[in-house]
Amino acid sequence: MKKGAELVAEHLLQQLKDGSYAEGERLPSVEALAKQYQVGRSTIREAQSALKAMGWLDIRHGGGTFARRPEHNSVEQLLSSLADMDSLRSLIEARKLVEIGSAALAARRRTEQDLARMSSCLKRMEQHLEDEEKSQQDDLQFHVYLAEASHNPILVPMLAMFHQECAKHMGSTRRMWLFGESDSTLQLLKEHQLIYEAISLQDEALASLRMDEHLTKVEMMLNAR
Repeated sequence: MKKGAELVAEHLLQQLKDGSYAEGERLPSVEALAKQYQVGRSTIREAQSALKAMGWLDIRHGGGTFARRPEHNSVEQLLSSLADMDSLRSLIEARKLVEIGSAALAARRRTEQDLARMSSCLKRMEQHLEDEEKSQQDDLQFHVYLAEASHNPILVPMLAMFHQECAKHMGSTRRMWLFGESDSTLQLLKEHQLIYEAISLQDEALASLRMDEHLTKVEMMLNAR
């Protein structure tokens, strides 16, 4: 998290803890908070996304942001997930090395059945833009379907293992940073659609390029925190 957002999150967290905002009470708008803290609206949204992941806020898209009390020891869970960031970065690096080539193979060897499964997964991703947990599952499932479209018996279990590990490490970290705002989720959907289109066209070079661009953006988002 960037320093400005971190400071805002710390101050808001203290207010939530000391009862300045009662459970269920609506917080000021993003614009009002940005003016109060003299920061940009994106900084406020980042801070709120962090507090949402920690269980202290309920963000309703188009409906406002409300105070809540964590049901579990969410702060400690979040700190634990942050300790896994190095492992997650290593996984993304490994995925880039393998999945760029896998995308090219998928473009060369995909069948109509493979395309149908990937297309169905993309439709589910679009339906689940506002559902963080299902968005994560759809994202990972798309990559598994892509690996299966390569029809390489060694690649499939290898990539399945990578994605199982990613799912294990991402948890609240992914929800906080990749699915914290609907525009981030929509961007990820568009990137998967571009990968699918290249595979559908059987353009190996373009499929590899799209996969490289997608995973590089994910890597950059993680490195920026």
